Amino acid sequence: MLKVLVVDDDSPIRRWLEYCIGQLEGFVLAGSAATGAQGVELYRRELPDIVITDIEMPGMSGLDMVAQIQAIRPAHVIILTSHDNFSYARTALQNGTAEYILKTEITLESMRELLCKAARTIRHNEDSTVGIEQGAKLLIRQLAIERTAEPPTRQELRRQGIALEDAPLAAGDLWSRNGQGLQEVRRLLEGGRMLINTRFVSLGYEHLLFVGNLRHAGALDELAAFYRQEAAGTGCVLGLSEAKPGLTALPNALREAQARCRLHFYEPERWVFLHDAVGRKAVRHAETSRMNFSKEMFARNYRGAIAIKEDVMQRIREERPTDLDGVKKLCASFCTILLHFATEQPEELDSRVEQIEQTVQGASTMLELEAAVEEIFDPFCRSVPQAEAYSPPIRDAIAYLQKHFREKITLGMVAQAVSFNPEYFSRLFARETGMNFSAFLNSLRMDQAVDLLEHSDKKVYEIAEEVGYSSLSYFSTAFKKSFGQTPAEYQALKRGK
Repeated sequence: MLKVLVVDDDSPIRRWLEYCIGQLEGFVLAGSAATGAQGVELYRRELPDIVITDIEMPGMSGLDMVAQIQAIRPAHVIILTSHDNFSYARTALQNGTAEYILKTEITLESMRELLCKAARTIRHNEDSTVGIEQGAKLLIRQLAIERTAEPPTRQELRRQGIALEDAPLAAGDLWSRNGQGLQEVRRLLEGGRMLINTRFVSLGYEHLLFVGNLRHAGALDELAAFYRQEAAGTGCVLGLSEAKPGLTALPNALREAQARCRLHFYEPERWVFLHDAVGRKAVRHAETSRMNFSKEMFARNYRGAIAIKEDVMQRIREERPTDLDGVKKLCASFCTILLHFATEQPEELDSRVEQIEQTVQGASTMLELEAAVEEIFDPFCRSVPQAEAYSPPIRDAIAYLQKHFREKITLGMVAQAVSFNPEYFSRLFARETGMNFSAFLNSLRMDQAVDLLEHSDKKVYEIAEEVGYSSLSYFSTAFKKSFGQTPAEYQALKRGK
């Protein structure tokens, strides 16, 4: 699968490109960004194979972004623009861009043609450059990432130019937030002489893995002390495995080093991690917590939902799970679910969701992650709506909704039922309930849908229709966004199938 990054400040165009990539076999979306600066950050983190970018964007232009990412690592770039001025194309081509196409010419088929052409070019270049160095990188990456990877033999390592002996060894993971300083630290470690037969390989832009045999029994502690003294100020974190007896433990050594390196997320004041206990890999009961949070929100038990979020955050602080992507994904899901309820202006929802997802993903410490989450939750927590505090018109409106939510219902109909101007009613409803009208109506429908999925034998399409959704597809999409599962998957889980 080839990874594709999309960068365009036009949200509808960006969503269309995301859709196209999702429809094409052999390609996967690495991420999408609305600005050149966000594009560079995503590129550093994901190292995609193909970049599709607009030219004119707020701040950094697409052409400036292309120049920066090509300096990080050459990529196959497709410039997407509404300009047909050849000077743009000429500048783009000078910056290493492979393709240039007008937005008006983009269709699913033209995207298929462009991406398939890019794939052929990339594979041709890979075939012509794969050698011993590339083989070493692929092998070490496989051992580090794949849980089922078999330990290599000495002969297999030799074929890839790795000189490790079947003797005491260790692994290390160097991390830098922006990739800077890694090569400087590599030179320091190579000159330290605590390890022999050392091999360094990059894992993405921010990580540099290494393996080596130990010169003597205390080499790792000596290496850690050397690092504290010589590498201070480089901005690089070092995670070291324990000493391992030989090649059979090499995959475990690599995973242990990576896990220790990630402890910096919880202890940002430290830069070397050796002999530290490694916590759980993933957050306990993550999917259950997410589903229960959604369920409480749809039932409008806001204090219960907040308590679930607080319990999860406390577990993360105490258990320090090393799957940081999973931790961030779970925290982002809490925020996005809350935003679907609490954003007063629906047209602002997409931009706010995109912003918080990028902020959470970019957090490099637990403190930064907590600050991002609390920025979303604090205003809601301070004004958790209480039904007894609703004004009579809002109580009447809620009663009307509870009676008619299964029908085709609009804000104007409810406003008329309580004798209010629709615009004023919309503002008053959001202010008192803490939810916009659409989110409140959806919460009534989803709450009933969950009850039917758990306690009835009805088919999913029957439930969708019964609770007021005219489209099964829309119901399934909305349900999965909130619960992380389709209605059918949720139903099967609750029934123990």
